[in-house]
Amino acid sequence: MVEKDTKKFERETFKDKILRQLEEASQSLDDVASETGFATPKKTSVTPKSTNRSQDSDYLSDPSTHDGTFDETERPFRSRSIASRASKELSAESEFDPAFQDVPDSSKAFGAPERRTSNASFNRGEEDSLKEDTAEIKNIKRVSRQSQESYTRSAKKKSKKLAGKIIAIVVLVLFVVGGATGFLGYRYVKSEIQPYSLTDKSTKAIDIPIGAASKEIGQILEKNHIIKNATAFQYYTKLKSLTGFKSGFYNLSPSMTLKEIAKTLQVGGTEKPVEPVLGKITIPEGYTIDQMAEKISDNVLTKSEKYKTPFTKEEFLKVVTDSAFIEKMKTTYPELFESLPASDSGVKYQLEGYLFPATYEYTKKSTMASVVEQMIAVMNQNLQTYYATIKAKNQTVNEILSIAALTEKEANNDADRRNVAQVFYNRMNVGMTLGSNISILYAEGKLGQKTTLAEDAAVNTSLDSPFNLYLHQGYGPGPVTSPSLSAIKAAVEPTDNNDLYFVADVTTGKVYFSETQAEHDANVQKYVNDKLDNKTSDTEVSQ
Repeated sequence: MVEKDTKKFERETFKDKILRQLEEASQSLDDVASETGFATPKKTSVTPKSTNRSQDSDYLSDPSTHDGTFDETERPFRSRSIASRASKELSAESEFDPAFQDVPDSSKAFGAPERRTSNASFNRGEEDSLKEDTAEIKNIKRVSRQSQESYTRSAKKKSKKLAGKIIAIVVLVLFVVGGATGFLGYRYVKSEIQPYSLTDKSTKAIDIPIGAASKEIGQILEKNHIIKNATAFQYYTKLKSLTGFKSGFYNLSPSMTLKEIAKTLQVGGTEKPVEPVLGKITIPEGYTIDQMAEKISDNVLTKSEKYKTPFTKEEFLKVVTDSAFIEKMKTTYPELFESLPASDSGVKYQLEGYLFPATYEYTKKSTMASVVEQMIAVMNQNLQTYYATIKAKNQTVNEILSIAALTEKEANNDADRRNVAQVFYNRMNVGMTLGSNISILYAEGKLGQKTTLAEDAAVNTSLDSPFNLYLHQGYGPGPVTSPSLSAIKAAVEPTDNNDLYFVADVTTGKVYFSETQAEHDANVQKYVNDKLDNKTSDTEVSQ
């Protein structure tokens, strides 16, 4: 039989295994140290491998054979975990390895007491090391935790500051946007409720159907360019509680406000379209025909030259002096013109005082003759209620209009006018002249012009004119102005008094009455001459 090589099959003893593992651990640490650059130069070379068990045993038993191979300074990076694992494996091998159990007197062979001492020292060192590691780890954890808490607090503070800034910016943006929106909205609404045009005074015939609500009416008005916005009209009428709009045809202007339009719609329209009004002419109370001629081209609905009336001064004067036109008017209005002065009676214009002062509308179909006739028609209408009274008093229309014209200029309120009119009648009844400066100013062509107090007081009472009522009896050839309805009433129904004189304060216009010449002279001195002496004579007044 061939003898087997039993050495190859020998079980690796526990001691050999320990040595091998320690050596492998040492080599691993050396490799790591060399790679990281932390290796410490060794004092000796690597321990030669044992060839057999006895050599290894002797090597372990004899301390002199170590030659510092396992000195701690030679293995600065020896792992405690490796030693611990080796210790555990040693205990396990001693309990379960049969080869180990076959070794006689193992405690002596390996120096058991020294090993226990060494293990105890090793365990204490490991415990100390573990304690140090644990303390160091705790300290690291504590520092890490503090750092983390500090970082968290700092992050929270930054987050709060950032959130505060964001909130402030958002609030500011919302405030600005809200304010801008509100302002623009206010301006838009304000603009939409304004008249469609402030300069276009022309009118259009607008048909409002039966049962139309404010929304539908607004749409009709917007479509015809009378208002800017139908919705604005609807909400405006609701806000102002403007209701009760009636159907019909209305002449409405783009210059009218929403309130004016709504009020007009509440009155009611016409069944058929009425010619749209292009403009209006206003004749003030107390105007002469010459003054009217200057106003006839002014459209009171606008100041723009573009919207002047189509009438001229020359056209107006031509109509009021046209004998054919006057004869036609005498036929049309017989009661009014029954006592009309003749053209050769000394009057400047036959129709002076017969054109009623008011505001008159004109359309595309209007002519200068139709406008003048409209003035005559209104005068006739206002006198209708007085014709019977005038006849009952044996007076004429021409006399009433003449007294009313003087009264219009001599007093500025109803009470004074009624008293002034009675003074004129009292003077005529006793054979006195009327003694009015107004008629002389008219004869001089100054009535209606601005004159100084001195000029007004120094009228030429010797002027050769039928209108010089200082020289001539009665009320003159005819009226000197177009009197108001108030002055006409005063002439028809004066206040009963016995006064023969009156004078107006040249600064206030208040009229002072008296029955005697002496009282009158005192009033003239007080309310006229003294005022002139106090350097007010250069003050201008309009007659």
